[in-house]
Amino acid sequence: MTTDIRSLVKEGYETGDYAGHFRTNSQPNAMEKKYLDRLGSLLPQAAKILDLGCGIGIPFDKYLVENGFQVTGIDFAANHLQAAKKNVPTATFIEGDFSKIDFGGDHFQAIIAFYSIFHLPREEQPDLFRKMAGLLTDGGLILVTLGTSPGDGVEENWAGSKIMAWSNYDPATYKTILARAGFEIMASEYEGHPGDQEYHWWVLAKKK
Repeated sequence: MTTDIRSLVKEGYETGDYAGHFRTNSQPNAMEKKYLDRLGSLLPQAAKILDLGCGIGIPFDKYLVENGFQVTGIDFAANHLQAAKKNVPTATFIEGDFSKIDFGGDHFQAIIAFYSIFHLPREEQPDLFRKMAGLLTDGGLILVTLGTSPGDGVEENWAGSKIMAWSNYDPATYKTILARAGFEIMASEYEGHPGDQEYHWWVLAKKK
């Protein structure tokens, strides 16, 4: 899929009701909490965490801030950032494309990316993981959700918007991409089941 996927995704998030469809609960669900807690247990107190595609800041950034971490979130939907700043006022939020932004030499102990990486053209995703490795301190961690089947997709009438788009590899390919980017997988698990509307692969990995 061409880079036009970005305009489709941005339109979908800015014109649809993402929050009303997917973020009605301000707290993580059981699986999300399990992985966030495991991530937190591996980090030093007040560690710096970067959230790629932070959305409206809940539940993930809110939960991390409440547990003492310093969170910086980035998203390219202006309406999401406005909501995030209200929902998590003590976090830092940046409007921009997380695959392109320059963080000016800043480094983080962890990077999270939930339901966001698959909105980039899959051909660009290996470079994103290499960028993530470069933004992490030694031994830094990533916690991400990824697609479960290869291909590109466009969905009409998504969450009240006209359109949404995705681009994925399969988990076996992602394993190779992560290894080449310098990551070692510590834990992984499927969220949902084949055929479900929401079917994702969760990965917790450490920078070698």
